[in-house]
Amino acid sequence: MHIGLTGPVDLSPLLSALDRPLPAVPRGPSTGWLARTWLDQGHRVTVFAMSDEVRARTVFGSEHLQLVVTPMRPSKRAHDLFRYERQQLAAALCEHPTDVVSAHWTYEYALAAIASGRPAFVTARDTPLRCAWEMRSAYRWVRHTQALPAVHRATALSANSPYTARHLRRCLGARRPIEVIPNGVRTDTLAASCAPPPGDTPVFAAALQGWGPMKNTKALLRAFALVRTRIPCARLLLLGSEHGPGGPAQVWATARKLTPGVEFAGQLPHAAMLDRLATEAHVLVHPSRVESFSMICAEAMGMGLPVVAGRRSGAVPWVVGDAGHLVDIDRPEQIAEAMTALARDDERRVTLGAAGRARVRTHFSLDDVARAYTDWFTKGG
Repeated sequence: MHIGLTGPVDLSPLLSALDRPLPAVPRGPSTGWLARTWLDQGHRVTVFAMSDEVRARTVFGSEHLQLVVTPMRPSKRAHDLFRYERQQLAAALCEHPTDVVSAHWTYEYALAAIASGRPAFVTARDTPLRCAWEMRSAYRWVRHTQALPAVHRATALSANSPYTARHLRRCLGARRPIEVIPNGVRTDTLAASCAPPPGDTPVFAAALQGWGPMKNTKALLRAFALVRTRIPCARLLLLGSEHGPGGPAQVWATARKLTPGVEFAGQLPHAAMLDRLATEAHVLVHPSRVESFSMICAEAMGMGLPVVAGRRSGAVPWVVGDAGHLVDIDRPEQIAEAMTALARDDERRVTLGAAGRARVRTHFSLDDVARAYTDWFTKGG
């Protein structure tokens, strides 16, 4: 099958099969590995991406894997709902035809896939109205309005969790069948957790993209301060955008004297982030208020890390299952209690870690996810 994939994409899994330096493109979790897995499974793959570093359509790669990059404006794209970007991408999809187009996220990439006239299989990887509400920005409200036509005009529609599917039905009025295909984890590339025994110095870690109400880092920092009253040498490793030195998370925590024991490591390359989790962390804490899936929880579980996360945080309970402690993430004292209990119970951490590894391999293996997509394409939605 010749599969076209479009959406924000991390190109690093594809670099070995492409033939020259590539422009920077908007990145998205797991889509690059999905394309790579299809390639490894014998399919022909064309990835369609956008970049403000190209002035005209540019093609990289060879017959089995091609990357087609279309131009995008460096700013003010939302003023006309990404009209120029959608037109450029739709034209590229027409001129480089594939059997199907797998479009990820329900925004400009999905609308371009639909406008191209190719069979457009759209995957919702977030919950548009809930995300816009939590982020509280005019840009998000404008951008997320694209989800409504994308959901209703796609050839076929999938969601990355039952929670996302429910949102599409309840909030966007989707009446068509919705295929639930989870995000996939490349389990063979994950290092096993190998942190030294915690002793009196347990290391908690969080990887959160962005600072704000939705990611809820404030509750985690308050909870960790409570943990330090019980385990004075505990450490907290904070990873992700806006969580680095001098960033919003550190500025907020410094003003409230919540920095003792906290390392504001910030944004790292994905492989480096996972390496730090595997070699240093004993527990992943994920205080986010809502997730349509939560790749970081699934990846941590795949490495054997137990998870503390929200019992009402969208799809998180479905992802975590019996591999962690689910708490009310709006109550720092509950987060702290779960963190402290896991730090002091070696046997419980091992049990939850084993459950997490088994759950990821059974439910979220990328090989199985890639085959679920191709089965869905073959059925025609």
